[in-house]
Amino acid sequence: MANPLSIFFSRLAPEDRRFIERICIFLIILFILSGAALYFRAYLKNESTEQADSGPDVLIDSNSDFDSAAVDLADLPAAPELPEHMDAEMPVASTSDDPFANDFDGAAHLQLMRQNSREYNFQMAYRHGVRIIGYLLDNPDLTAEWGHVLLEAGRPQDAVTALQKLDAKGSMKTDAIVDLAIAMHRSGETEGAIQLLDDKLKGKSDVNLLVTKAAIIGEHPDTNRRVAAEAIFKSALRKDASLPNVNYWYSRYLMQRGDYQSSRIYAERALKAKPNEARFITRLGMAEFYLRNDARAEELYNISLRINPYDYNAWFSLGELYLSKANESSYVQDVRKNTRKALESYLKAIEYDSLHIKSHYRIGLILNGNGGHKEAIRHLMIALEKMPNDIPIMQQLSVAYLQLGDTVNSTGYLDKILQLDPFNKIAATQMRRIKGDM
Repeated sequence: MANPLSIFFSRLAPEDRRFIERICIFLIILFILSGAALYFRAYLKNESTEQADSGPDVLIDSNSDFDSAAVDLADLPAAPELPEHMDAEMPVASTSDDPFANDFDGAAHLQLMRQNSREYNFQMAYRHGVRIIGYLLDNPDLTAEWGHVLLEAGRPQDAVTALQKLDAKGSMKTDAIVDLAIAMHRSGETEGAIQLLDDKLKGKSDVNLLVTKAAIIGEHPDTNRRVAAEAIFKSALRKDASLPNVNYWYSRYLMQRGDYQSSRIYAERALKAKPNEARFITRLGMAEFYLRNDARAEELYNISLRINPYDYNAWFSLGELYLSKANESSYVQDVRKNTRKALESYLKAIEYDSLHIKSHYRIGLILNGNGGHKEAIRHLMIALEKMPNDIPIMQQLSVAYLQLGDTVNSTGYLDKILQLDPFNKIAATQMRRIKGDM
C-alpha cells in the first residue's frame, strides 16, 4: 500500500517541495537553538544563586522580612499609635551613597513611595515606605521624606517620632522642621511645636518657619492666644509677600477669623504664585463658598480634585457645599439629589482619611435623617472618640439610640450634654419628652 505522505509529495511541483524542505530545516534549527538557550539560562541561574549564597549577607528578602509590616489602611485605629514595625529590629542599611545598590525590591519600593507622593496618594506611599522603613530611618534625607509621607497620610504621631530622631542628629532642613512642627501641633503638642520653631528661628530669619509659627498660633487650643498670629503674619509678609505659603496660611487664618473677603484675596495671591497647587485652589473655593458664590466654589473644588483626587479636605468641602444646597432648597428632588451628593463626598473624605472627624459627623447626621440609625451610630462614635465633649455629636447619638428604642443610651447622652451645658434647651426638652413617655 502506497504511503499517503509519499503520494502527497509526488504530486507537488519541484519548487513547492524545495520550499517545504527549507521550512522543515529552519524549524529543526530553531528547535536546537531554543534547547541551547534554555540550558544556558538554567546554567547562569544556578551559578548566580551559588554566588549569592557565598556573598555577604546584606540583601533583604522583602517577601519574608517585611510581610508582617504590611497594614490594612481600611482598619486604621481611632487614635494613631506608633506602628509595631517601628520598634522591630530593622535590616542594616548600606553605607554607600545608594542604599539600594544591591536591593532591587528596596529600590522599587522607594521609587513607588516617591511616585505616589508626587501623585498625592500618600496612603499608597505609606504602604511602600513601611516596607523599607529601616533604610528610611537610617538616611537623613529619606527620613525627611518619610516624615512628610506620614504627616500627609494622617499619621502625625508617627511623623513626630521619625522626625524627632532626625532632629536629634542635628540635620534638619526647613521643610522637615515645618513638617515636624505641624505634626506636633496635630498630635496635640501645640506648645512644643511653637517652642521648636522658636529654637530654630534663633539667630536666623526664615520666613517659612515664621509663617508656620503664625499658622500654629492661629489654631491654638487657647482661643485667647490666636490673636497673636496676626502680627507674626504681617511680619512674614513684610519679609517676603511673594511666597505662596505665606499667602496661603494667612488666607487660612483670615478665614478662621471670618474675614472671607480678605481670605479670598490672599488665596488668589497664593494661587497666582503657584497656579496648580490643589490646596490653594481648595482654599479659594472655600472662600467663594462662604461668600455665597456656590457655582464658582463647586468649579474650584472639582478643579482641585482633578489635580489631587485624594484630598479629603476638598471632598469634605464639596460635601458641605452640597449639604448647604440641600438645606436651602424647597424642592424635594433637589434636596434628595444634593443630600446624596453630599453623602458621597463625605464618604470619599473618610476613604482617604479614615479619621476625618467632621466627615464622620456629617455622615451620621445624614444617615440619622434617612433612617440609617445603626450605621449612623458607628460613624458618630468614631467622631465622639476624638471629640468626647462635642454636644452636636452627642445629640445625634441620642436621636439614633432613641429611634432604635434604646432610651437608656439616649438619655445617657442627654445627661452628659446637660452636665456640660445646663441651659441646653434641645437636650432638656428631649429629656422631658422621653421621661414623660416612660
